[in-house]
Amino acid sequence: MTYINNRLLEALNLCADIQEFRMTNSFDKKQLFFLLIIFCLVLALMSGHSAASQLYRYKDEQGNIVLNRTIPPEYVGKGYDILSDQGRLVDSIPPALSEQQIAARDAKIERQKRLKQAQEEQEKIDSELKQLYSHPNDAVRILRRRIQDIRGVIQIKSGKIESTKKEILVQQSKAADRQRSGLNIPDALVHKIRNLKKEVANANADIEELNEEMRKVLQEFDIKIKRLEAIINKKASDYPELLESLSKEGGSPVHANQ
Repeated sequence: MTYINNRLLEALNLCADIQEFRMTNSFDKKQLFFLLIIFCLVLALMSGHSAASQLYRYKDEQGNIVLNRTIPPEYVGKGYDILSDQGRLVDSIPPALSEQQIAARDAKIERQKRLKQAQEEQEKIDSELKQLYSHPNDAVRILRRRIQDIRGVIQIKSGKIESTKKEILVQQSKAADRQRSGLNIPDALVHKIRNLKKEVANANADIEELNEEMRKVLQEFDIKIKRLEAIINKKASDYPELLESLSKEGGSPVHANQ
């Protein structure tokens, strides 16, 4: 590095000499062009000398440390050090990675990327939760209301099923009376009984879907409530009571991670 600094200092001195020469002497453009060419040649020679002054330190096939002005191509991929002409470390080039190392590195980068994405998504969810609920009990109240709404619809459909079943019995009784009297059962009566039975089946299917929706709502809010307890550091004191009441009423309480 001292050699390079000295050469640069000499180049700067040469520039100063040329400038001084221009100020104290008059010459034409050809003479100035000639001086510039000489200046460029001097810089090129100094640059080449600085590159040649570098040393390469590497290990050969026997594991011996070698110092040389050049490095054979077959050793480049194994890593090497670049030294100044005075033996100081200028740069260290690590060995090239193997296919297994490259695959492991890429897998690690991908894992870190997925982890970062998951953390960012969780931070977004946490922010939205804190905006919606100031306390975990707020989420419990919303959950209670959702369950009441679903159960209200189930109750209406259950009442419809009971009234439809009674109507089916009435129509079946009419059909039985006609059979006992030796009369044919009208097609309209047969179709009516069939349609009433379909109404019962459809209502039962609706109730099953509503029960499944209630289970999903319970699972969704169970996650929300527990996460709110963690990020707000407050307990949902109303939650155990709600779960207990659902269990007594034949609901579908969520017991996981409690």
